[in-house]
Amino acid sequence: MIRVRLLGGAKRVVGKEYVNLDVKELTLRELLLLLASMSSDPSIFTNNSNIIVVINGIESSLLGGLDAVINSNDQVSILTVVHGG
Repeated sequence: MIRVRLLGGAKRVVGKEYVNLDVKELTLRELLLLLASMSSDPSIFTNNSNIIVVINGIESSLLGGLDAVINSNDQVSILTVVHGG
């Protein structure tokens, strides 16, 4: 099982703080597509400049970005980024 914690806008558009996935492995790209399909605003998950993804305490860009592999028992946190100007 992979446990995903959603924070900020990600939590708001999915409607819950945690999503538990009964899978052994998937890529970050696959996870984001799955979350987009569960979301009232898929663009949060399809526009990667809007989110920060942390896998087991490490920012996903250091693990291969969208190709990062997420395994069973991994902890994933997704936080939306607020851009100002």
